[in-house]
Amino acid sequence: MPDLLYLDTARFGLTSPTAQRAERALNTLAAAEGNSAYFERFMRHGLKACPLTAEPRYTGLEHWAGIGELKQSLRALVGHRADLPVLVAHRSALLMKLAAQALLWTCRNVLVTDLGWPGYHTLLRHEAERERRSVTTLELRSDALSGRLSEAELIDRVTRAYGLGRCDGLFLSAVSNWGVRLPVERIVRRLEATHRVWFVVVDGAQEFCHVPGQLGAEYCDLYLTGTHKWLGAHHPMGLGFYGRPRSVRTIDAVIENMTTTDDLDDPLLRFSTLLETGAPSGTETVNLVPLFTARAAIVDARPQSMMSRAENMRVVTELAPSVGWKPLLPDPLLRSGILLLEAERASVRSISPDILRSTLRDAGVSATTYEGGLVRLSMPATEFTPAEREHLSRALHTVA
Repeated sequence: MPDLLYLDTARFGLTSPTAQRAERALNTLAAAEGNSAYFERFMRHGLKACPLTAEPRYTGLEHWAGIGELKQSLRALVGHRADLPVLVAHRSALLMKLAAQALLWTCRNVLVTDLGWPGYHTLLRHEAERERRSVTTLELRSDALSGRLSEAELIDRVTRAYGLGRCDGLFLSAVSNWGVRLPVERIVRRLEATHRVWFVVVDGAQEFCHVPGQLGAEYCDLYLTGTHKWLGAHHPMGLGFYGRPRSVRTIDAVIENMTTTDDLDDPLLRFSTLLETGAPSGTETVNLVPLFTARAAIVDARPQSMMSRAENMRVVTELAPSVGWKPLLPDPLLRSGILLLEAERASVRSISPDILRSTLRDAGVSATTYEGGLVRLSMPATEFTPAEREHLSRALHTVA
C-alpha cells in the first residue's frame, strides 16, 4: 500500500488518473501550439475538430469536446435538466455572491443553520446588511453531531424556525464540512406545503460526487459546488446549476446587474459563456486548465453509492475507541462519508490543529483537524484493505 493514506478529500481531493493524463497532454499541446488557430478550434470543438487528433501525444485530451459538452457531462453527474443553464467560474466565492444577491433580491429573511460553511454565511450576512434584509441562524450542529437529533426532528426544527422567523428564503449545505447530511429536498417540500419559499440555494460542495443527489427533483433554485474536492479535478473551479425553470429569469437578471456593476468579474465565467455561444472570445487571458481536468475527472467519477463509504465508516467507528478516539456519529439518516473523531485525552484536545495534522501526516495519514482535538476523515469510495485498516489504527494510536 502507499505510504500515505489520504482521508482529506473533504478539503481537497486527490487528482483522478484521467485528469492527470489530461493535464500532461495539455502541457504538451501548449508547448507545441501555444494559442494557434488549431488551439482555438480545439478549445471550441475538441481534438476531433482539427488535425491535432492524429497526434498520440494529445490523447489525454480525447474527452474534451467543447464547453457545451462539458456542461452536459456535468449535468449527467447530478441528474440536471438539459435545458437549464450551468455556470463555470474560477472563484466559488463569486458564485456565492451571486447566490446571495439572488436570495436577497427576492427574500426578506433567509434561514441558515450553523452546519453551513462560515465563509459563505459571512458573505450572505454582508449582502443582507447592504440590502437591509435579515439572516436567521438555526443551531443544529451540537445535537446533530452527538446523535441526539433524528432526521424527522431536524426537519421539524427547521420548519418551526422558518415559521417563527417569518423567513421566506433558504440557504442550506447538503452535506456540512462536519459531515452531517441534511435532507434538503424533504425540508423544502415540507416548507413549501405550509409557507412561502421564494428562493432556495444549496451549497453542494461536500455532496457533489460524494453522496447521491439528483437535481432533477427541482427542489432548489441554485446549486453551488466545485471540482477540486470529491470529483478529483485538482484545479478549483466553481459550478452553479440553475435548479428550476421558475428562477431562470431572476438569476439571469442578477447576473446582468452584477456584470454591469462589476460585482461579477470572473474571467472564466465570461470566457466560457462566450465560448459556448460561439461569440468572439476577446476577453483577458484566462487559465483554462480547470476546464480540461474537470472534464477528464468526470470519466473517473463513480456512481455515488454509499455502500463502501458506509462500510469504511463502520470499520473506523469500531477501531477508533481502542486507540484513544471517540467517533461523533449523527443519526444514521444524517450521515455522509465524512467521520469526525474526538481525542479522548485532554492533552491531545489541547494540541493546536496544525500540530495535530502534521503529526498525523508524519504517521502516514492525511486528514483535516480542528480545535479541541477533532479529526475529520473522508471515507474512500473503495473499502479499506486489511493493511489500510492497520495503517490507520497505528496512526491514530500514535497521535492519541
